[in-house]
Amino acid sequence: VVEGKVNLYVSTGKISRSMPVFYNPAKEFDRTLSVYFLRATQKKTVLDLLAASGARGLRMAVEVPKLKNVHLNDISKVAFQAIKKNIKLNKTKCKITASNLRADKFLVNSEEYFDYIDIDPYGSPIPYIYISILRLQKDGVLAVTATDLAPLFGVYPETCLRKYGSTSFRSPFSHEIGIRILAKAVIEIAAKMNLTLKPIFAHATQHYYRIYFQASRSYVDKVLQDIGHLYFCEKCKDRFASKELKETCKCGAKLKNAGPLFIGNLWDTNVIKAIRTEISRDITKINKLTKINQFLNTLYEEALIDTPFYFESSEFEKEPKISDLIWELQQKGFLAARTHFSPKGIRTNAAITTINES
Repeated sequence: VVEGKVNLYVSTGKISRSMPVFYNPAKEFDRTLSVYFLRATQKKTVLDLLAASGARGLRMAVEVPKLKNVHLNDISKVAFQAIKKNIKLNKTKCKITASNLRADKFLVNSEEYFDYIDIDPYGSPIPYIYISILRLQKDGVLAVTATDLAPLFGVYPETCLRKYGSTSFRSPFSHEIGIRILAKAVIEIAAKMNLTLKPIFAHATQHYYRIYFQASRSYVDKVLQDIGHLYFCEKCKDRFASKELKETCKCGAKLKNAGPLFIGNLWDTNVIKAIRTEISRDITKINKLTKINQFLNTLYEEALIDTPFYFESSEFEKEPKISDLIWELQQKGFLAARTHFSPKGIRTNAAITTINES
């Protein structure tokens, strides 16, 4: 197959863990975003820890001009053979190396530190976080994907508590609850190692959650201050974030409690702008980038609203047209924008009573 600017030998058939070499064509969107993220942030050395076919790492090596070194690792011998075959298929000035080791064994034995480490497992990324941090440069980026959405989404709250140390529940904004629980879990692991990992770019797309964390050796306690709870009242539809434990809503009904989770901003708007700038250089050449650019425009608008939840138009008795509701709230002086989490979603700093009046 051809993806981006690379040629790849890949396994075909039903997307599952049993594929000889895992490759999901639907994640081309995500891999393209990661290429432009790297171009925008100008990292030099990359580790694709769970590389499978090598699609992501190879695209970075070929499509990110300033990259010096990309290392591809996978425990599967079949995947390792595919990686070596795919490396030979593609020409690049970037140095590409590969290994066939368990992720933890590679990280313990490696003497290299990376500007950017990518963790994209089939399932939860949590088992790989601690050991990956050991090989991350002090100002590096850790990119984390979770595909075990059912626990994070609230389908299996007990599993979520076991894996991520947080409670989840089903709600109209469950995808945001899930991604914020993931963010909190990664932040806490890093904090135990006296490292700040701050979310700077995140998205919930199709069947996965994805967060890019910027590492820093300072302000560890500050990022921990952005961990709290999200509350939801099924009776009056109110929702709010708080660092304090609450039991009842203002209307007197019992509140649902999700958390602890990250309640700060998931995005750095400067990063989104930088990615859009990089995409603008290629957008006339590659039609697929138009869709990504529109997606980033939505992300940017919602990133300007530092409110850790959204509303769905279907929640209201008379379902409003999203564009009309956004316009009315903006006319009243509130921030309002679409959210990438849902085509029917709106992020706003207006209270539920104001939205009902609009």
